[in-house]
Amino acid sequence: MKKVQIMKLPSILKKDGIEAKRIYDKESAQANVITIEPGFELPSHVTPVDVFMLVLEGKGVFTVGDESLELEKYELIEGPKNVPHGIKNTGDEPLMVLVLKAPRS
Repeated sequence: MKKVQIMKLPSILKKDGIEAKRIYDKESAQANVITIEPGFELPSHVTPVDVFMLVLEGKGVFTVGDESLELEKYELIEGPKNVPHGIKNTGDEPLMVLVLKAPRS
């Protein structure tokens, strides 16, 4: 059994109001926690694997392909592989999102 203290992990990305930490990395899946400060966004990008994004704190607009939805705490959205997706923090607090890629990209 392994306990992971997310806030003590090193950042894999830290710039322009965005910080990402890798919390899980196996062949079957990869998980990151991304924190986006108010007014900032993770630009649209493509991954070669399916993803899901679960809001842990805050709220934001999630775009997958041509569709956009506002999500709040404990809401989840899926992103199919090879479909552009991005996230914008539309709230007044940091937006914290769990992103799971399966299988690992």
